[in-house]
Amino acid sequence: MATGYEKILAIKSKLKTAMTVEELAAALDCGPRTIFRHLELVQQENCGLRKFKQNGSTYYQIKTEKEVAYDQNTLRQLEKIYKTITGNSAIDMKNRRLLEKLMDALKSTNPDDFKPEALTMDRNLILDYGPFSSSNFQESLVTKALTAIRDGFKIKINYSHTSRDIPSEVIEVSPVKVIHRVDTLYLVAADAEGEKNNTFKNYTFANITNIMVTGTPVPKLAFDEKIHYKYSFGKYTQDELPVQEVQLLVKDKWLQMQFDKANFNPPAESRMDKNKNMLVTMKMRLTPDFKTWLLGIAPNIQILKPESLKKEIVEMAKSALSSLQGK
Repeated sequence: MATGYEKILAIKSKLKTAMTVEELAAALDCGPRTIFRHLELVQQENCGLRKFKQNGSTYYQIKTEKEVAYDQNTLRQLEKIYKTITGNSAIDMKNRRLLEKLMDALKSTNPDDFKPEALTMDRNLILDYGPFSSSNFQESLVTKALTAIRDGFKIKINYSHTSRDIPSEVIEVSPVKVIHRVDTLYLVAADAEGEKNNTFKNYTFANITNIMVTGTPVPKLAFDEKIHYKYSFGKYTQDELPVQEVQLLVKDKWLQMQFDKANFNPPAESRMDKNKNMLVTMKMRLTPDFKTWLLGIAPNIQILKPESLKKEIVEMAKSALSSLQGK
């Protein structure tokens, strides 16, 4: 029996074309109430879901192409002006034609006819929160992997291992997610052994030179990204771990440049003080990855807040020093 998540993916797949609730219910063999409930979740994803009326019926469709968001209030004002031009003079007729062209370009005053900008249609692509949260994705390989995940097929990957002692190989795997963590994009998949014991490996996309989609269906696997990815900067962490405000003072110019170039998600705020030091403010979940990253730049920053984080990084530094000294 399909899970709610699988039904949502099925709905999103169907909505490549315009469909009514009744048509979706018939196609997915469930009731209209279930469809309405899932459509609400799809709407929350901001994936480009569009609702419109046609021939007396309400249709839903996902469209992700960008469209200029014109000011609808301006359009309504143009319509009011158009109604006031009632004369038959040449200038009146010219103005009416001009207004008609403008209003036609704006298309509609109905908010349902304007498409929201899509963030992502694919819930199998998980982006990290925190520093270095964007990467130069190999789009063609990522697209192949995501398509295989969505369609439920195994793939064969040409994989070059990071260790030079291990030769390159072709591996058949069952893909489940594409995950971005820190500055690296991974394919999360189960190999033959993983399918038996329900374990998954991270394959670095930078090491994948080719992907071939097979016709072999992926077996039923119980993948829990919250467990697999619990140490991310914030996307999948313990529910009880709160978001905290972190404030750093950055003095070194080279590190200031790094902060300027780094992609934080959510965005970090920075400003220069009178001494030309950079004050950086971030809202983060203080996960192990974040603390380890912070420890790496600790000699070049001051942690202004929270005080608890400052104390913890000090203890981590002491532990690291003790370990290096063999104590």
